[in-house]
Amino acid sequence: MVSIATTAAPRPDTATDGRRRALTMAFALFGIALTAVILATPWLVQELVPCEWIGLAIPLLVIRRLKGWWGETTVLATALLALAIAFHWTPKVVASSLNAPLPVAFAVAAAIIFLDAIRLAAPFLFAARVGVSPLVAWLPAGLAAVVVEAIMPTVFPWKHGYAQIDWYPLVQSADLFGPETTTLVAFAHAGVLVGIAHASGLVRGFGDPRRRPERLAVIAAVVLVAANALYGFAAVRFWSARIAAAPTIGVLAVQANPEEGDGVEALQTLSREACAADPAGVELVCWPECSGGSYSSKLDSLADPEQVLEMSRDPRRGFQPMPSLDCPLLFGGKCWVGHREKPRAVHQAAILLDAAERIAGRYHKRHLMPFGEYVPGSEWSLEVARMFPMQEPLEEGTEATVLAGDGPARLGVLLCYEDMIPSAARSLVAESANVFVSLINGAAFTAPLTLRQHRLLAQMRAVESRRFLVRCAATGETCVISPLGTIVDRLPLQARGCLKARVPLLEGRTLFTRVGNALLPSVCALGMVPFGVAGYRRRRAARGPTPPAAL
Repeated sequence: MVSIATTAAPRPDTATDGRRRALTMAFALFGIALTAVILATPWLVQELVPCEWIGLAIPLLVIRRLKGWWGETTVLATALLALAIAFHWTPKVVASSLNAPLPVAFAVAAAIIFLDAIRLAAPFLFAARVGVSPLVAWLPAGLAAVVVEAIMPTVFPWKHGYAQIDWYPLVQSADLFGPETTTLVAFAHAGVLVGIAHASGLVRGFGDPRRRPERLAVIAAVVLVAANALYGFAAVRFWSARIAAAPTIGVLAVQANPEEGDGVEALQTLSREACAADPAGVELVCWPECSGGSYSSKLDSLADPEQVLEMSRDPRRGFQPMPSLDCPLLFGGKCWVGHREKPRAVHQAAILLDAAERIAGRYHKRHLMPFGEYVPGSEWSLEVARMFPMQEPLEEGTEATVLAGDGPARLGVLLCYEDMIPSAARSLVAESANVFVSLINGAAFTAPLTLRQHRLLAQMRAVESRRFLVRCAATGETCVISPLGTIVDRLPLQARGCLKARVPLLEGRTLFTRVGNALLPSVCALGMVPFGVAGYRRRRAARGPTPPAAL
């Protein structure tokens, strides 16, 4: 008798389970990609502000599915993809800044984006762990987002709230408690969308709005959104009147890249022509960062060519920016202390010349750009320092020096990276600055999107402090930003030109410039405690009573 071996057909339930798992995986991947694209969209197209709220609302809708390793991996993957899309220019910029090969730049960029992804994912992971319903989740997530944005460092210091600045009435509350205020408002908008989705019947089964916590959370989201909008429109009206009544100064911002072969000559020619065309209307000329020479801290004038040659160093030794300009000039250069060949310290600086070419003031850059002007960790590791050598070590400045000439303007200067840092601008207002001027090199940022995103992060400085911000950039974006966060005028990106504007000088200090941005994160951290305690108790109850110890 011959037996024939046959392969048993798979059981129907096994095949069905396999198809179900495949569909689940495909749906999860689609959800990750869709959410990431929506979250990244406002950073690519700033007018699409609601995409920020929708991108935040999607993980809140499925917050109960984001527990455990699978849910946490999903959140982190979404954050990584969103940041990779929004800031896809990072590897190229890192390669240019560090003069490193592209594989090394990709490794550095991947580390930067991974740390930022943790920063983006943390609020949703907290809301998932405390076990709240989607109708409530916007609140613990928003509180956690404020705390994380305030304490966790990042190379490109973005915040959720910045994505709303194109709808400028929504970000006016930044003058109260800082830019993190707008992040909490963004999460409140997402909470309103979650409530609408539930009320409309589009999504069911994740909460009961008749229960007191859910009802209060939805009401709180609606109240915060409404109050923020009312404050925004009132602030726009109030500050518009203040702007109209303020004294003004005529500023000329010249855009040309000094690192190009004829860049400095272009700056001189454009400045001379613009001042000749309207000599009475130009009271201050601004050039970008790195447009001047490197001068001794003891030098007090650039009028004497022999003295300038003796007290300056390469590159551009002996450089006089604009002889016989007959107008104050603010430009970016370097200042050194000690011997010319081996100085004790070299500072990136802004230098203000009066009409007679005397140095009216210097400001030393206090916040150096990571991976551009210094490499994080190089002070602790020789290997890191050897891997990413800088052209010349730079020292951070220590004082918030306000530059002032003979006129009413008191210039709070922000050098490039500094216009993305709230504390830099706030400290200058505390020292009586009544207008901001940002001098920017940005030659490493060749992509137009990178230049626009840098300007986007700088816009909030004007709102927080209620000062006009004049940005003078080598390649863009040279513009004038009002205290409402709106762009009054601008030059095209990566094109030489002059931007002339009458800039109002505003006095007084906002609540943010008086109390700083520690108050709101502290309150939010305290607000996280009840959610954390309730989540702990909920998990402990789910595990059941602890069995008695064996005798």
